[in-house]
Amino acid sequence: MNCKRLGVMIDCSRNAVMKPETLKRFMGYIKKAGYNAVYLYMEDTYEVDGEPYFGHLRGRYTQSELREINDFCVTEGVEAIPCIQTLAHLNQIFKWNEYKPINDCSDILLTNDARTEKLIENMFSSLRKCFDTHSINIGMDEAHLVGRGKYLDKNGYETKFEVISKHLKKVIAIAEKYGFKPTMWSDMFFRPINNDWYYLDKIDKKVLADVKKYVPEEVTLCYWDYHHNTIKHYDTQIKAHKFLTDKVAFAGGCCSWLGFAPMNKGAILRMKAAMDSCRKNDINDVILTIWGDNGKEGSSFAMLPSLYFCAQRYLYGATLADVKKGFKQVYGVNFETFLKLDLPNSVRGNVWGYPCKWGLYNDPLSGIYDYHIATGDGKIYEKHARSLAISAKNANEFSYLFNHLSRLCKVMSLKFDLGVRTREAYLAGDKETLKKIVDKDYPLLLKRLNDFYNGFLDLWEYENKPNGFDVQDIRLGGLEKRLKHCRKTIKDYLAGKTDSISELEAPVLPYEKGKEKTADLIGPYDWAVTPNVL
Repeated sequence: MNCKRLGVMIDCSRNAVMKPETLKRFMGYIKKAGYNAVYLYMEDTYEVDGEPYFGHLRGRYTQSELREINDFCVTEGVEAIPCIQTLAHLNQIFKWNEYKPINDCSDILLTNDARTEKLIENMFSSLRKCFDTHSINIGMDEAHLVGRGKYLDKNGYETKFEVISKHLKKVIAIAEKYGFKPTMWSDMFFRPINNDWYYLDKIDKKVLADVKKYVPEEVTLCYWDYHHNTIKHYDTQIKAHKFLTDKVAFAGGCCSWLGFAPMNKGAILRMKAAMDSCRKNDINDVILTIWGDNGKEGSSFAMLPSLYFCAQRYLYGATLADVKKGFKQVYGVNFETFLKLDLPNSVRGNVWGYPCKWGLYNDPLSGIYDYHIATGDGKIYEKHARSLAISAKNANEFSYLFNHLSRLCKVMSLKFDLGVRTREAYLAGDKETLKKIVDKDYPLLLKRLNDFYNGFLDLWEYENKPNGFDVQDIRLGGLEKRLKHCRKTIKDYLAGKTDSISELEAPVLPYEKGKEKTADLIGPYDWAVTPNVL
């Protein structure tokens, strides 16, 4: 296929900022797969002239580091492209008093404001020093409450289209001043006409004609979609975008959003249809994103199977058999072996959901997710741990990924159904089983958690800058303290110091109705860890 650009977007904004040397190593791997561009998603993790608080203490890239990365890419024939935010998704900067006056609401900048425009100009002038490319992604996505905070107080009510349109024209003008041609995520052109939902069931040209007048001809619209698995769906969205403009890009997703392990199988299932639709509809600007929501615990290198599949499918229409053969030749590891990195998220055969995240932090006594866990579910993780440890021996330079997730599965073999087993024994008055849990399971679990923590720290320091791991210290350290407290609670009950354990007597409710018998659930840390205020 005659491809203009095929890129990988690396999330550098959710605590894990890849070291430049790690990024160079990663670019070598994706280039072998057929990618010719790398997007650095940086909300505030880059140095901006005149803005000392922007990305302060976040491990931001210095301008010299970005220039180093850019120059390396030039020598490798890979285009390095900044992917930033100029409207929403800037929640971290609003922790500083410097930027609170230009916070409209939520994570959104106050538009039609001189200080906001100065910040954006400083962004572009700084990035111009670092990158050779003329391309830039300016964000503009998911600004659901734009114009509904300070903007409303200062300017009165305007539609989202009106607020965004005026702001977008100013951002485009600044971008052009510094030689950039902007691309933006397209969802905010569709949500206001579709009950705040991005994807259309059908195309209404009359409605789209009203939207089209707000789309500047200078900007490329990037249609992003990570969750659908039919060509028909992608065809409909691409046709809608092409009705608005002839400058259309597509961004798909490798499933890495939450937790420590990937979901390559889920990504391949969904992106097969997406890549086929892009080929069919002559989309010549395609990105595969590696988001790291809620802490970026997972390694981007773990996504190589789905990245390789998407590139080969998009460029050549390759079959899965072709992909398996080529992957082994390129990376020296069997494709099926690499897919075993998905195992920590595989409970009862699911290929979607994040049980390795919510199952780890699900409380042993008040367990928000306990309804969705059955006694004995932890046993599958014993098999996963062994399988990953064996696979590590044949994974060459990637062995550290397998060993890391094997240690996680050892933790999960005890932790995943710990609360369910505890409650079952407690309600049955089975003090012998409770004693076994506190005397054997808890001490071994704490040891395995410590082993996992140490391995995770090694992985983080190998791949990323140190900033951001403090969050993992807080989360995993908090889990350790909580386990010790829960163990004491049960021991006090067994010793007759207390008459009951109130958390275990509360009714167990489904976290998500309709998914009672599946592990296909989403669970960020703050959702899973407690029903109380963090």
